[in-house]
Amino acid sequence: MFYLGEYDEETAKEIRDYLDEAGLKVETRSCLVMDNDTIFTIKDKLSVVKELLKEDGEEYGRSISVLKSALAQATPENFDEIFLKELDPQMVETRDKILAFSKAVKSQDQMVVDQEPKNQESLDQEASDQEAQGQQNPTPEKEDALEFSADEWLDNAISISKARTFARMVFDLNGIKIGEAVENKLDDPIIEIKVDPNDFEIEPEQMKCNIHFYLDKSVVIFVDEFTTPLASELDDEFWDEYPSEAQSLKSLGLLIEKLAMSPSSRKMDFAEFVEECNMTLEDKSDILNVYGEDVAEDLARILEKGGVLKRKGDRLKWKSS
Repeated sequence: MFYLGEYDEETAKEIRDYLDEAGLKVETRSCLVMDNDTIFTIKDKLSVVKELLKEDGEEYGRSISVLKSALAQATPENFDEIFLKELDPQMVETRDKILAFSKAVKSQDQMVVDQEPKNQESLDQEASDQEAQGQQNPTPEKEDALEFSADEWLDNAISISKARTFARMVFDLNGIKIGEAVENKLDDPIIEIKVDPNDFEIEPEQMKCNIHFYLDKSVVIFVDEFTTPLASELDDEFWDEYPSEAQSLKSLGLLIEKLAMSPSSRKMDFAEFVEECNMTLEDKSDILNVYGEDVAEDLARILEKGGVLKRKGDRLKWKSS
């Protein structure tokens, strides 16, 4: 069987449905898998962290100063907003523009849904009237003049999340509750931050290695090699969603088709067959190379099992032309 890949249950079911529809013979096998994540951290007083991290440590010191200022004027209800604005006003301004844009888009979409359908004649007349008056349909993009890429939107969301996570970490490690007296708890608070061990010439004694193991279920998909020529019947959507899998199945299918074709004498030495297990296809712009000589024994067994040929010693005989 040809190993196609290992997937989560939902993806495996979707792939199998595509392969079944095309006529490929599929087998699946469930198994437990273990993922791991290794994180290095330093947990100590702010003064110690600043000494270890130098410039980065100063940035944490500034965040603590902002925390102290925000706590002095905040309630549990408005702490987030005050803290984020003092930490980075531009970050909050960007967030507000993104939220306003999203709200405008939703409102416009709802207006479209609520409007009665118009026939093509009335739509053409409306467009003509607007063109004559020099008008254009307003859009959220033009109204808000947002100039943020998707990456900038994501970076903004990550920055806000990191700021909130930092504040919660400081509160948890130092027994601080919003609305209660802080006293001297933020003068030199304990903080815990992620670090890269490669950044240190000498490993700090405060550094800890945290290894997290996540046990999950996975599904392995195998495909009967003899049915891979049917990959030509795979739906176009499969090629769009799983191009690597589609290309692998198509390439193997082409090789199987080539090997299944009977030579003129209907006989061949195994050494010749090994050479035939490589294939090159070329058109004007692309070259496809498939190398199967290292698994020639397996390919011969696949063809024999499929009833294409009979092997006796180092001789192979095709059953039909």
